[in-house]
Amino acid sequence: MNIIDRLTLRMRIFIALVVMILFTATIIGLLTFFHFQQTTKVYHENRLARKEKTIIETLDYAITDYPEEGTEENIKDILEHKLFEFADINDIPINIYDLSGKLLLTSEAKISDQRREVPSYILERINPSNDRFEVRRTEGDNTFLTTYSLIYNIFQQPIAIVSLPYLHDDSFLKEELYALLELFLGVVIGVLVIGALVSWWISKSITGRLNEIAEILQSTHMIKGNKPIEYQFNDEVKVLIESYNSMLCELNEQSEQLLKIEREETWREAARQVAHELKNPLTPMRLQMQSFQRRFDPTAPDANEKVAELAKGIIKQIDTLSGIAEAFSDFTRMPLRKDEDINLIEEIDTSLDIFDDELIEFDSSQEPVYIQFDPNYLVRVITNLVKNAIQSVPARVKPEVKIDVVKSKKVVEIFIKDNGVGIPDDIAEKLFEPKFTTKSSGSGLGLPMVNKIIKDYDGSIRFRNNPDKGTTFIITLPLNLEDEDI
Repeated sequence: MNIIDRLTLRMRIFIALVVMILFTATIIGLLTFFHFQQTTKVYHENRLARKEKTIIETLDYAITDYPEEGTEENIKDILEHKLFEFADINDIPINIYDLSGKLLLTSEAKISDQRREVPSYILERINPSNDRFEVRRTEGDNTFLTTYSLIYNIFQQPIAIVSLPYLHDDSFLKEELYALLELFLGVVIGVLVIGALVSWWISKSITGRLNEIAEILQSTHMIKGNKPIEYQFNDEVKVLIESYNSMLCELNEQSEQLLKIEREETWREAARQVAHELKNPLTPMRLQMQSFQRRFDPTAPDANEKVAELAKGIIKQIDTLSGIAEAFSDFTRMPLRKDEDINLIEEIDTSLDIFDDELIEFDSSQEPVYIQFDPNYLVRVITNLVKNAIQSVPARVKPEVKIDVVKSKKVVEIFIKDNGVGIPDDIAEKLFEPKFTTKSSGSGLGLPMVNKIIKDYDGSIRFRNNPDKGTTFIITLPLNLEDEDI
């Protein structure tokens, strides 16, 4: 994996935008530089062309105005006394050569030996059909653009060659370029700073919305009231949001179907459990009645005692049936969930009102903890666990039940600790099964009901045996999620 792959999306967007700004600034700078070079070249060529035209016209006028016909032999006499004047007026050196390339006249105070003759390759190319030739040369730090042109007399006969060595003086243009580059550099730095800030804001805005969407996607549950995402921006992310909301509608429909199937399965399981539990007291009642019918003698002295004994046994079994019916009613008579923001501390304190205060230890003055929960469901959970905790204590021992609430960053935990006999390891795995109970007269529906409620809220319930004595049940529930709208 290279360095770019390890960068976050926010950093990639930021770097891409900054690089784009730098690239654009570089291109503009290069174009400006090349444009300056081209402008300078055109400027000097046009300036030389104007000077050349003026000088040739001036030379033609001097030749025409001379009393004698201009020839190759007298051209030196014609221009000798006027050449310096022409050079000063036009601010450019003027060199006059004969047609063989020999220097006749020059306005320069000092001229190099190599320029005292016209190069042979120029003489070969310059003629009446091509009477102008241009040469670019460099001497030290100076660049010269030199032109060679034929001079004609009034009969259009070539009589000499005029050379104009034009010096490229770019000093004033370079000053303008440097000033422009300084201004351009300042603008680029300003644009770069502003662009970097804007780029960072744009990248943060894009990835920030993506992070919020990711958190919402992570909080989506299979069986829960998921809310669609409200998104007010009309950009590419909206396509993702619309796809998620469409998927969410289908998920909610499938969740409703799944809940319906689960409810039907729960009813079937409950019916099987009730049938199983009803057989336990009915079977001994039937056997007891059959035995009483065979052996009962109304005339026996202890007849009344036998009837009372039979009645006592039947009443006991009837109480067992009543307990089973009540437990089944509690398990199946679960109202529809009505979740609301509740103060967990306050609701637990209310749930404990039915118990003896001397048996329960709970600090109701602690800081409020808010969760989304149905208050009636919470009452069922707390009362069931506290009742089990009290019943787990042997008869000769005073029950002591301690309840603690511990809040962390994302979840809240409820600890219910008792001083009972504890839970043996061989029955620990079966504790939350609907058909299992540790009591001789229990229905085995209490803890399964608690377990189902807690799981419906994406929570968990577990227990541990205390090192000294008793058991601690631990309920873990998620705290309120933030608003899912962007």
